Amino acid sequence: MNKLRLNINEIHACKALFFSISFFVGLWTIRIPDIKDRISTDYSGMSYLFVIFSIGSIITMIVAPKIIENFSSKIIVLISGSIISFLWLFVPFVSTFIQMAFLSFLFGCAYGIFEVVLNLQATNLEKKYNKPMMSGFHAFWSIGLLSGSFLTSIFLEFEISFLINSIAYIFILFPIIFLSSLTLKNNDAEKQSFAGIFFKWPAVLLVLVLLSITAVFLEGGTDSWGALYMRDYLQAEGFNVGLAAIAFNGAMVVGRLTGDQLKALFGLQQFLFLSVVCSLFGVFIILFSEIVLFSIIGFIIAGLGVSSVIPICYTLASSIKNINPTVGITVITIAVYGDFMIAPPVLGYTANIIGIQYVYLPIVILFIISTLILIFKKREL
Repeated sequence: MNKLRLNINEIHACKALFFSISFFVGLWTIRIPDIKDRISTDYSGMSYLFVIFSIGSIITMIVAPKIIENFSSKIIVLISGSIISFLWLFVPFVSTFIQMAFLSFLFGCAYGIFEVVLNLQATNLEKKYNKPMMSGFHAFWSIGLLSGSFLTSIFLEFEISFLINSIAYIFILFPIIFLSSLTLKNNDAEKQSFAGIFFKWPAVLLVLVLLSITAVFLEGGTDSWGALYMRDYLQAEGFNVGLAAIAFNGAMVVGRLTGDQLKALFGLQQFLFLSVVCSLFGVFIILFSEIVLFSIIGFIIAGLGVSSVIPICYTLASSIKNINPTVGITVITIAVYGDFMIAPPVLGYTANIIGIQYVYLPIVILFIISTLILIFKKREL
């Protein structure tokens, strides 16, 4: 009975950590226009902040195998979770690009190692119970992001200050992070060198990296640019500024809660292909829509489609023959966060040069390429 209780707590703790850390992302997603105005920058300036965040993430991800080898998962998650939580006390006071850039770098460093450890915990639990669980874990990421976006939109609607918004979230979320971190088990990782991820990647890992990058272009594009798209292109105000993020992440919650069952129904490879095609259809609607209702429909379809792409990539990457699961997870996580070194400038320059309404054009192109690759390569996955 005690063993069963411990196992259940371990699963719930992992879900709680996914939820808590993404709740803060919801705060960021909706407050991006506010931050942009506070530091008086343009779309390109915001892009550079995302790049700086990505640099911090990649630095800690590259050394993640070594960190995991030498420190317990409890300590890693507790320290990085504390940094992510309490840095939000400083964000409402930033007034220059340099200040925000420094905070973005620190956020990136903390999120990078947190993500590697958390996804490794999730894949270990999948293997332990020998059943699909990754979409379910990532569903709690989407639930947290949706909840954070929705609640922040309410704060915005009632003109509650950014500082009060941040303090409220820290008060709610940090205790969850602290208590959940205490239940984590150490990851049984083989000894890795700092060069552990630098080897000739097999074709299957390259395909998974491309799919991860494509998915994060859409997820990150919506989280980072959705509010600006709604405010600056569709002229939304107040609560409506957050509608894109709320609709998209609400659909992702539904997709991820049902994703494990759909994987069992269709098979991993076929479900991955259907997910990418559905995402492409949704992004097409967003790109060519000029009406709020049609745009929201597009965000819902895109969210449903992309919801299981990254969880599937994590599952496959942790199961590649002759590659340590820690390394596979790290490579995909670097691809996810490294995407912010590519996506923000591309999307930012797109918005600056041809308009914010075309910010999803590069995403459409990526999904077309991914669809074509899967048509020819999905049997090899």
